[in-house]
Amino acid sequence: MEVHPVDQTRWDDLVELFGPSGGTRGCWCMARRLPSRDVARNGSEENRAALESFVQAGMPVGLIGYVDVCPAAWCAVAPRPEYYAIVHSRTLPIDDPDDDTIWAINCLFVKAGYRGRGLTLPMIEAAVDYARTSGARLVEAYPVKTMPGDPGRGVLTTFLDAGFTPYAEHRTQARRNIVVRRDL
Repeated sequence: MEVHPVDQTRWDDLVELFGPSGGTRGCWCMARRLPSRDVARNGSEENRAALESFVQAGMPVGLIGYVDVCPAAWCAVAPRPEYYAIVHSRTLPIDDPDDDTIWAINCLFVKAGYRGRGLTLPMIEAAVDYARTSGARLVEAYPVKTMPGDPGRGVLTTFLDAGFTPYAEHRTQARRNIVVRRDL
């Protein structure tokens, strides 16, 4: 697999990867970048336009993984302050919300037809390298403990395999929110 940051030249590849549905439920990976009420109100087209505006502005949005030159996987990674819903979460234990040297892996997506091939771990490792070379001092993620769960957040064991360690866990009635970190 070959992995590259998404920029203006790779926008069409990301559109191909996400397909007409916009990845999962039309969010176009805006589910944590914007307040949840805005993501729900926007719908797929507006969320797509929001992500494209970040890409066109040159902001870090994430990485795209290619298998045999075909877009196959996505990992959203950026400075944590860019994720409104993470920084303002009532369920995640967030310290230093304005610290842009803390980067967050917010989403993992593997296109149908490429799932089950072990692409998630190399995407996480590439995200860590990208964050490091972009000035991050640590990377944080919010995986589920086991499946079933929200596969877009990744699974805890994969992050542990990538050198992350549990940082905090906060229980709500509906779920457990796990924060894992990796110092760089």
